[in-house]
Amino acid sequence: MEKLKKFKRSFWRVPLISLIAGLLYTPCYVRIVLRFGVIEPGVIDNKVSLLTSGGLMIVFLFLGGIALLRNETRFEIFVSSSIVVIYGILLLVIQVLSGSMTGPAAVVFMRLTTPLEWMMFPSSLSLYLKEQMSITVPIGYLRFFIPWLFVLFGKKPSAKQ
Repeated sequence: MEKLKKFKRSFWRVPLISLIAGLLYTPCYVRIVLRFGVIEPGVIDNKVSLLTSGGLMIVFLFLGGIALLRNETRFEIFVSSSIVVIYGILLLVIQVLSGSMTGPAAVVFMRLTTPLEWMMFPSSLSLYLKEQMSITVPIGYLRFFIPWLFVLFGKKPSAKQ
């Protein structure tokens, strides 16, 4: 019974990390890109934008993993991360099936994807490769599975369990 109580307390951790990271991502991204990425008025360096996106993703992974997931087992983190993965995929499927890609409905989906914003590096990398090197690599959908990287911060289960 104690195991079940601990599990109920831990399932919210990765969704919380994702929400906090999503809320912090845009202000941090804008400040960094405006500081280091503006080549001339109205022109942003694509490399700086890409590196900022990737850097912020790594920072949120490490800070979230160290701050909130240090004492969790890998299985607990996997279950918690899966909530975010399923949420992201389900949100995309609902948006595509409802045809809400523009207009007021798209704004609602934009707000609902706030916890997923910090995971946009694969999409940015795909766009960068297409624009700069004319290479089309469909890796944008990998962003939905980034929360599973938090499992790396978990403890291995002990032999007693």
